[in-house]
Amino acid sequence: MQTIHDSDEYARTGQPLVRIIMLGEFALERLVRTPSRIEDEPPRYARVARSEWSNRGPAMALLKVLLCRANRRASRDELIEAIWPDHEAINAAHALDSAASVLRRHILRTGEVGSLLLTLRSGGETILKLAGQQRIWVDADALLSLVSQAMRAECQGQNPLPLLEEAYALAGGEFLEDDLYAQWAQGRRHTLNGARHRVLFKLVDLYLEDERVGLAEELLFAALEEDPADEDALCRLMVLLVEQQRRQEALQLYQYAEDVLQEEQAEPAVYTRELVRRIRQGLVLRERGERYTAVRGQTLFLVGQDVVSRVHVEGCGAKRALLTANAARCGGQTPPPYQYPPLRRRSRRQAALPVG
Repeated sequence: MQTIHDSDEYARTGQPLVRIIMLGEFALERLVRTPSRIEDEPPRYARVARSEWSNRGPAMALLKVLLCRANRRASRDELIEAIWPDHEAINAAHALDSAASVLRRHILRTGEVGSLLLTLRSGGETILKLAGQQRIWVDADALLSLVSQAMRAECQGQNPLPLLEEAYALAGGEFLEDDLYAQWAQGRRHTLNGARHRVLFKLVDLYLEDERVGLAEELLFAALEEDPADEDALCRLMVLLVEQQRRQEALQLYQYAEDVLQEEQAEPAVYTRELVRRIRQGLVLRERGERYTAVRGQTLFLVGQDVVSRVHVEGCGAKRALLTANAARCGGQTPPPYQYPPLRRRSRRQAALPVG
């Protein structure tokens, strides 16, 4: 399959020349040259074979380090320190130049369009910088952009649901899950996990407002399948299950999460244990939350006889999403429950959730 090789194609399509997948399995894609492309036809990308880049360690390390840095840029000294921490034993400057050359000519090659890796000089420093999102599309950056757009849309009285659903579709898998790059990716991963939870819980709120309880339950169950120790998702899902008179399923999910935490030498938080106590005793449950804009690390605390979920609020004064669950639901039709599918994949904790 022939890939784009001239500037006319880029000018005509206005599409990114390279796409990089960083959430989950790392992948590279190049824009495919289509001389007779029909108007409004979506661009086509060809996946770069892993064998083409997997043996180019320093160049790939350079690419990934830059993608973890703010504005996709770093000085030569910062890059040498990140990629070759014991650089005293090698000619690190030469190694960096070689890695940059391989990255330009082989991995991010664009023919005559121009380099996607720029060399800048500022304040006596030499800086390497990757091209922006318009030329190198990165799924992690697209996710953060969609979250920001959704928040702005809601503040302007527009429906954020399409943007949130598009963001959720991108949010699968851990950012640079390879342990080799864990240190470089730590800050970036924290930001992306926060955005992923923001999208999840806001979608859950919107689906509940539309009385699409099954969709909300499906999202929360998927979050627990990925991370059984996610107590934010666990508590929300337990409340939904109790609301549908499925108390035993809620307690089974809690038991599984508790077992996972014990394996990690941890235990459920106070708010989770209090919620479970109320479920077991058949007490009224209430979870209140302002809009979910910063969910990871939220604090759930007790007020009176209610269990209240409190989250940080951003942007315009958001309306409250109120979800009340009673052991015996009063009036109205109970929405059909989400039917848990057979769990074929394992979580990154090497365990699968029980099917209730």
